[in-house]
Amino acid sequence: MTAFLFNPRRKARVAKSLREIAPLRWAMKITARVIAPRQCVGAVGAVLNSAGEVLLVEHVFRTDFPWGLPGGWVKAGESPSEAVRREIQEELRIEVEVKDLLYSEQVGLTVRSTHPRHLGLAYYCRYLSGECHISSEIQSVEWVDAGEIRRELAPFQRKAIALAKEVFDRR
Repeated sequence: MTAFLFNPRRKARVAKSLREIAPLRWAMKITARVIAPRQCVGAVGAVLNSAGEVLLVEHVFRTDFPWGLPGGWVKAGESPSEAVRREIQEELRIEVEVKDLLYSEQVGLTVRSTHPRHLGLAYYCRYLSGECHISSEIQSVEWVDAGEIRRELAPFQRKAIALAKEVFDRR
């Protein structure tokens, strides 16, 4: 197949056919959906209040690092920043402004992990309003000084908090 596509004329014909012949386009679309790699994406928010404290939550369903940033899985067709806003609203009933993407990393597994390997995205968020009300997914909540966190956190989330603190300090 690769040798076939080295010929410039053949490449042009294939490209033109895919653009102009609907059934070929549909077949290509189906093929792409079957063979394209899939990647779970998790998004969290480093929510800082006006005092520079970060919001930490104790999650019911996170078995490797129960304490961490609020967030969850990005749904199909949803933007990661919208997923952060939605998850925080659903889990805590507070309003945040999702700002900058701070950090992304491939999140692996630990011995205690129940989540799949995934792409982790961390956003800087500014707390706007509301009092935290814990949902069925959260055990407890605390605002802590970003530089003095005593909880065991996932390395990805600890790095995101450090970056969020830098952003906060510059503003």
